[in-house]
Amino acid sequence: MNNADTALAAGFDGLLAEAGDTITLRGGSVSAVIDWMPFEEKGARGLPDLDEQATSRIEIKSASVSPAPGVGEIITTGGNVYHRIQQVRFNGAAWVLDCEVTL
Repeated sequence: MNNADTALAAGFDGLLAEAGDTITLRGGSVSAVIDWMPFEEKGARGLPDLDEQATSRIEIKSASVSPAPGVGEIITTGGNVYHRIQQVRFNGAAWVLDCEVTL
């Protein structure tokens, strides 16, 4: 692992410790960071985003899940909120999951 990846992993561990939530994926509990309003980039700059669909971005440490999360899988958070994975990316330390939310 290079210095940048080491720093990214250490920073993500700190973020999980301070602001992590517990989610349920595949029947197991996993620590994750949830951003409830992540899609600022959805609309063009200066134009309103008229899509009222609830969305989230969830980051899970890569070592916490195997195999990688897949599109269509469901994540559950407190209060029975369901996040359906729409897109999966890897940032070097964590899986970044863009989700559609059902409240």
